[in-house]
Amino acid sequence: MRYSATAAQLRQVAHQISDRIFYEMTGIKGAFDTRIAYVTMQLSDGGDRIYQLMIADSDGHNAQQILNTTNLPVLSPAWSPNGQWLAYVSFSDGRSGANVWLQDISTGTRRPVARFDGAASAPAWSPDGKSLALTVAAQGNTDIYVLEVASGELHRLTKHQAIDTEPAWSPDGRYLVFTSDRSGRPQIYRVSRNGGKVERLTREGKENAGASYDPTGKRLVMVTNRGQGAGYQIGVFYPASGRTDVLTDGTLDESPTFSPNGAMILYATRLGSDGVLVAVSADGRVRQVLKLTDGDVREPAWSASR
Repeated sequence: MRYSATAAQLRQVAHQISDRIFYEMTGIKGAFDTRIAYVTMQLSDGGDRIYQLMIADSDGHNAQQILNTTNLPVLSPAWSPNGQWLAYVSFSDGRSGANVWLQDISTGTRRPVARFDGAASAPAWSPDGKSLALTVAAQGNTDIYVLEVASGELHRLTKHQAIDTEPAWSPDGRYLVFTSDRSGRPQIYRVSRNGGKVERLTREGKENAGASYDPTGKRLVMVTNRGQGAGYQIGVFYPASGRTDVLTDGTLDESPTFSPNGAMILYATRLGSDGVLVAVSADGRVRQVLKLTDGDVREPAWSASR
């Protein structure tokens, strides 16, 4: 196979070649020619907090600003399966609460997904790209909903006095996992895409939160606190056996996301006073800090395609 490229395309072609080599060696599709999204926060000279929603190549190069706000946090970016849209949480529409926005990566066009009688957060795209799972806080309850993107129709999946949040889809689109404190502390639960009975998945550890599936549906990556002063670390949970493998040794590790091929996990942590992104192999053996920008970097999301 031969590749040709202009000078501006050399890095992307190198990623494509790396993907090809990775596939030939492992039989697994590579993830070098993919993109990540993340949020940065910097303090201005006047003391304002400047938030930027950014996208970049999977190695952190070719960073582009998607959104810039002042003193209005941006949270929870989520890629659509086709890589065309980012869903994210913003406070920038003049409302007192958060709302979920959609932004077209190529044109910059953005719009709120819907207007809610409360705050909406934690968007997660369905595998077919037609629906968004959301956390909606309304009338004193925080529960999981599914929004049909085209029609705006909203379906409630959970109804509990506890806080249900951070939904994520199974690869086949049949189930969602989410975080709930209905047992007293945050743990991971599962519910059908159509609602109904809620099943608790995690039972080990003081707290488990922020879970999402790998491409096979056999593993979940999550933030775990094993207790006894261990802090918050990244763990891989196997629902079939109930086993959790802790991959990191930080105390404030958060926001883990699998690469599209399941071989790597990207997460946010702190090195000294700085917020940084780190990529770790799914077995915990290889770890690399991404070189991105000054200021705090947080809220990573890995695209399914370029």
